[in-house]
Amino acid sequence: MSWIPALSGGWPWAVLAAVPLGIVLLYFLKLRREPVEVPSTYLWSRTIEDLHVNSLLQRLRNSVLLFLQLLAVLLAAVALFRPGMRGEASSLGRMVFLLDTSASMQAPAGSTNEAGQGGRTRFEEARRQIGERIDTMTDSESAMLVTFSDRAEVMQAFTSDRNRLRDALDRCDVSNRPTDILGALKAADGLANPRRTSEIGDVNDVQVADAMPAELLLYSDGNFADVTQFSLGNLQPTYVAVGESDVSNLAIVSFSAQRDLQNPNQIQVFATILNTGNAARSTEASLYLDQSLVDAASVELEPEEQTGLSFTIESPDAVALRLKLDRKDDLGIDNEAFAALTPAGLVSVLVVTPGNRALELGLTTPKSQQIASCESVSPGYLDSDAYSKRANAGKDDLIIFDRCRPKSMPMTNTFTMGEVPSDDWKWTSDPASLTLIDIDRTHPVLRYLELYSLLVFSGRSIEGPPGALTLIESDIGPTMSIASRDGYQDLVLGFPLVSEDDSGETQANTNWYAERSWPVFLFNVLRHMAGAAQSSAAPSYQPGQTVMTRLENVLEKVEVKREVRGGQSESLGEQPVGAGGLVEVVETSEPGNYQLVAADTDQVVDRFAVNLFDARESRLAVQPKVELGYESVAAADAGIEVRREFWRWLLLAVLALLVVEWWFYTRRLA
Repeated sequence: MSWIPALSGGWPWAVLAAVPLGIVLLYFLKLRREPVEVPSTYLWSRTIEDLHVNSLLQRLRNSVLLFLQLLAVLLAAVALFRPGMRGEASSLGRMVFLLDTSASMQAPAGSTNEAGQGGRTRFEEARRQIGERIDTMTDSESAMLVTFSDRAEVMQAFTSDRNRLRDALDRCDVSNRPTDILGALKAADGLANPRRTSEIGDVNDVQVADAMPAELLLYSDGNFADVTQFSLGNLQPTYVAVGESDVSNLAIVSFSAQRDLQNPNQIQVFATILNTGNAARSTEASLYLDQSLVDAASVELEPEEQTGLSFTIESPDAVALRLKLDRKDDLGIDNEAFAALTPAGLVSVLVVTPGNRALELGLTTPKSQQIASCESVSPGYLDSDAYSKRANAGKDDLIIFDRCRPKSMPMTNTFTMGEVPSDDWKWTSDPASLTLIDIDRTHPVLRYLELYSLLVFSGRSIEGPPGALTLIESDIGPTMSIASRDGYQDLVLGFPLVSEDDSGETQANTNWYAERSWPVFLFNVLRHMAGAAQSSAAPSYQPGQTVMTRLENVLEKVEVKREVRGGQSESLGEQPVGAGGLVEVVETSEPGNYQLVAADTDQVVDRFAVNLFDARESRLAVQPKVELGYESVAAADAGIEVRREFWRWLLLAVLALLVVEWWFYTRRLA
């Protein structure tokens, strides 16, 4: 028999103790009556009975009512002590509850036909069991509550207050994240295994506190990696397995998309489906492009068998893709996967030129404007403090020098025409007309170009620093080269597009500006020298991961959106663009396709996807044992010892006594 008092403090119990005393005093008290004149002697006997004693108190007489009232108060007082019984169970007085909140805990705890399960998830079942264990705690016991998925969170530090533990338990919620129990074990380790002041073996080594053994109560399905290089020490583990071994689950464990290099309008999509259940399963896998169904495939897998799917679709733009398994099973989060193609980036380009209409037209084509924000300045700007700060900060993604050169090279990529950018470069010939004889079409800057028909009236051959790569060879030597510089790239063209005659009038130096290859060349320069590459596969992260992405320096802030069904987007707030164009996104708990949208123009500047993609998390069969540190812990009975409470029966007895007392009272008055 154990007792859990419902009242705290001394004065409530003092008030309760005064109740039976007050009842007894009421039976000593005699009501004073006023003398009454009656017209008949018939009432004398009853009047004389009430006037026998003139004092305040009278003798206490045998009374069934008094006995029943005192007994009712006594039973109510005992009920407030919450008497109960539980079997013999060893307790160290301190408990650490570890509650698994990972994605696999969303699976059913058992069959919906089993008594007591009723479709309850594993997380709900684990929370219920912890709540029952908290109810059985005595005043001498204390506990702490720690939740864990891919990270641990102490929901409640050690306390003997059961209400605080229940409140902390109510705040717990299941997540979409994978499982890593090591952080939770380290949180519990601080109590049972106190640290020392120095390394073991040091003569001055002092243990900072006494070891305090504790019960480690792990409520999980065991679907996490074995914990190595960790010692439980004074922690005594108990693994309460929540779930069952008979499961049904098909999972998407990979999903990606990429453009065909030979045909940029064609997108190749790949996926891997895994059967983690105990029986053969079949389903339809449906592929959606921007919320529209574009393809589907049938899947039939044996247990632990996996298969790959591939799709080919046509789309010239950056797209959002979703793959869905059309079958309901024990875990829904791995039945959908998301992928996307990132949009071409909007880059910042500074153009330093004394005036070049052909260059201006090439940089303002519709395609170039979609990926670049260009600003033109005169060569005199190179001598200003504003340029020095701009160049040293690396604000621009690319600087184009047209027939001019800076005093020192900027902290970014450069493209120089008709001039050498620094002393590391030099001319190797005098100005002369030239003919192009060889072009390196494998380099991204010259891809898709045909330049043999170009006429160049005046140009020179160039020689770059060691390691420079020749891109265009002329009859007088290299006339276009590219070289690396401290992590940046410098592209140099040995002839200008325009020149000035003796009178200062601008004249054409080549017919390139009139060729279709000229805007294509500038577009290639923007994509590969400024970083505005064509849309590529968007990266995928797991739920809860912090996403770090680099955007264009021209942006100051972006809005983070998550695409939901129906083509709608949910805004997750605005994020500032930090130094170097870095953006940090932390709200990634929900799977889906995410967009980073320019706050001023509503243009999508980047995408990424969030998916579970964890085969271990998708394997839902409960583990019969887990490896914690250097110890193998077998699963204990999922049911816990429930305390048998007696106070409810005592309150029913009090109610029955009050009914009996009322019956005696009414009979006495009759």
